[in-house]
Amino acid sequence: MKKILLILASVIIYSSVFAVQNSNLKNSFSNQIQEDSTSLNFYDIQKLKLYPNPASDYLFIEYDVIVVKEAKLQIYNSIGAVVYTKHLEERKDNIRIPVSEYKNGLYFCSLKIDGKLLKTKKILINH
Repeated sequence: MKKILLILASVIIYSSVFAVQNSNLKNSFSNQIQEDSTSLNFYDIQKLKLYPNPASDYLFIEYDVIVVKEAKLQIYNSIGAVVYTKHLEERKDNIRIPVSEYKNGLYFCSLKIDGKLLKTKKILINH
């Protein structure tokens, strides 16, 4: 009889400890998913569209961003030198950039908000 009571008590204690650990794990996991989905939503709503790609005479950039303090658009050549910079004052706009003076090659267009890099897209310039 004592063995049965001891086994039952052990099972009850083990079950309650497992249930508490499992609920903590579930809460931690759901909090992490919620935080991740919040950060993903912020990145997803920042829109950046470049066309035509490859570009020969002009590159058109459409953007729609949420600006907190500062937003900046930069174009880099393949060795990392900045060839174009624009501070975005409008939340939504279309920009036409003449690229006929740029050398043929691969370029990168980056969108930075509050000093954080949010998006980078590749551009091919071919005259």
